[in-house]
Amino acid sequence: MIRGYIVRKVPLCSNNANIRAAYLNSLELPDNYMGDFSVMGFVVDRYSEAVTTLNAAGYKVDELDGGVEIYIEGVEHLPEIKALLVTNNIRCELSDIADTFYQA
Repeated sequence: MIRGYIVRKVPLCSNNANIRAAYLNSLELPDNYMGDFSVMGFVVDRYSEAVTTLNAAGYKVDELDGGVEIYIEGVEHLPEIKALLVTNNIRCELSDIADTFYQA
């Protein structure tokens, strides 16, 4: 917990589908997986710069293959993160990063 809040993490990945696939490969499917699988996160055009910007702004991130997970205290911080990245000329979209995941 951070300052009394339950800690959550939101992924940030490159807009390159091959690189994003490395992040998705590290995830576990839910036990009751039936073809619907989504992971909401940030997709950015300048991944390295985005990570540097987040670190400089004081965000804690865990680096993983193909992406990072940003620690947040709640969903209300998502617009702040997007605004920070956009202000630093990083194209950023909050979307389903599992869009390339095969769903039969």
